Amino acid sequence: MRSAEKQILIACARTRLSDPYAKQIAALARQPVDWTALINGATAHGVLPLLCRQLLAICPESVPAEWRPRLRMALQETAQRNLFLAAEMIRLAKRFRAEGIQAIPYKGPLLAAQAYGDLALRQFADLDFALLQSEMPRAAALLEAEGFDAVFGRIESNEGERPTRSEYQFRKASGNVIVELQTEKTLRYYPRPLELEEMRYRLKAAKLADGEIVGFSPEDTFILLAVHGTKHFWERLIWIADIAELTLSAGEINWGTLFERANKMGAGRMVRLALCVASTMLDTPLPEEVLEQTQRDAVAHRLARGICERFSLEILTPPVFQRFRFRVATRERFNEGVLYALKLATSPTDPDRADLPLPKKLSGAHRWVRPFLLIRRYGIRGPKSG
Repeated sequence: MRSAEKQILIACARTRLSDPYAKQIAALARQPVDWTALINGATAHGVLPLLCRQLLAICPESVPAEWRPRLRMALQETAQRNLFLAAEMIRLAKRFRAEGIQAIPYKGPLLAAQAYGDLALRQFADLDFALLQSEMPRAAALLEAEGFDAVFGRIESNEGERPTRSEYQFRKASGNVIVELQTEKTLRYYPRPLELEEMRYRLKAAKLADGEIVGFSPEDTFILLAVHGTKHFWERLIWIADIAELTLSAGEINWGTLFERANKMGAGRMVRLALCVASTMLDTPLPEEVLEQTQRDAVAHRLARGICERFSLEILTPPVFQRFRFRVATRERFNEGVLYALKLATSPTDPDRADLPLPKKLSGAHRWVRPFLLIRRYGIRGPKSG
């Protein structure tokens, strides 16, 4: 049985509330509620704006007087911050384009506009752009000229031909803006290399704040979100809500095309898992053709049930062996799953290199040390769900 706090959080994690859910939230809010735990949980799971909006709209009288102004302030601060970041995303997209760099924005404010229909309702902290690895040195130089610092060290001019990083993150102190650049090399959780060049031919314009920006097609966006959520074991409710909102709002999704592309990328089960999690956790109604696809995948349903059963107000990261089993199960064939999980377990990241600095001539040893770093980082046995 879930606690009242968990039930409220899950019920509020959506933009569309049916009457039964509204009544459920109102009834739960009248019970003894640990408001500190609820707000902290909503913040950790990235759904604080949704929680604030629904509670203030449905049952403000049930929210303790000292918490009501905090909820209103949280909504106002999120709206202001998101509007600022949306303007920054549009500005940087124009700067990249002016320099002949095709950096495609995704997630963040763009997803808030595409799926939620309201910039104020999605919590995010950084701006994501996808580009070809060959364009990375020029993109990094542009960001440095804009006042950004590379978090993991300066990007060298040969990074386009000989990648040495697992991620490219940049931070600007002014405005506290974080930009992450992703390439076909850093998006390594795709079972097969991401075909960014091909995806560029399917771009679609979207309205963002008072401007317009070009992003990925609804189908490609959905697959990106499914792989990203699976990468992180669907630990945070915001990633599940993203899938639910995109499923409900993107009437232009061609599901046949989506499944065809996902299968081509080796991410078919990851997409079905995303849909199963959204349906199980948030009761997201699925189109008939989607139901047919998901109902045939018993493993995706089993994984989704496990994710929902482990849900906690705190973010619980699975221990290493559970992580490995999960990775294996996200592929359709066992042998493919084992190879996929082994590849990820032995592909060093920049945090790995930071945890265990090695001389340059021994840097190749990180791939053999990474499994032990993962054990030290995540442990063998996970914490109990709270």
